[in-house]
Amino acid sequence: MINVIFDMDGTLIDSANAISAAVNEIRKDLNLSPLPKETIYQIINTPGINWSKELYNIDDVNHPNFKEGFEKYFLKHYDQSANLYEGVYEILEFLKNKSCYLAIATNAPQGSLADILKKHNIINFFSKILGVSAGISPKPDPMMLNLIKAEAPFSTSIFIGDSLKDKECAKNANVIYFNAKWYAKEILKDEFSNALELKALLENYL
Repeated sequence: MINVIFDMDGTLIDSANAISAAVNEIRKDLNLSPLPKETIYQIINTPGINWSKELYNIDDVNHPNFKEGFEKYFLKHYDQSANLYEGVYEILEFLKNKSCYLAIATNAPQGSLADILKKHNIINFFSKILGVSAGISPKPDPMMLNLIKAEAPFSTSIFIGDSLKDKECAKNANVIYFNAKWYAKEILKDEFSNALELKALLENYL
């Protein structure tokens, strides 16, 4: 058996519209002009970018998360427009039936995760759910993956994400990495565009 660790946004949950709407509502309240969805996602997912400056014009390089302090905006828009990617629930059922250990490692704030996962009826699949909080560093720092590996029962761990931060985190934690490119027409090795392709990647380790 294996340990399978998932990122949340862009991996399990299609939250791009929710995130961009929330960021732009925050920007409106800060008297800033809106940003295109693609620009927002590039800022969020690129290591080394000062997201607080780029998204909100806040000079706080130590702020741990682009949602921290703005949770009400994100919860509102997640409730309105975020959904599971097609086939995610079935993948989680498949892995549970194979007695895999499932966990989440996300850069979303720890305090927001339970409500989001409950809404999509997937919280009970996971034995460990880690987000950013006091003392828990965001990806690409490997802290979350290392903490999960330390508790997980199996020797092989796989991390499934959707960004360069996730890929670097997996490398830093020395775990296998699969990259989500949902609904893409072209994918590379160790990438998937739908649930069947992800299942095929995982079956190589089961």
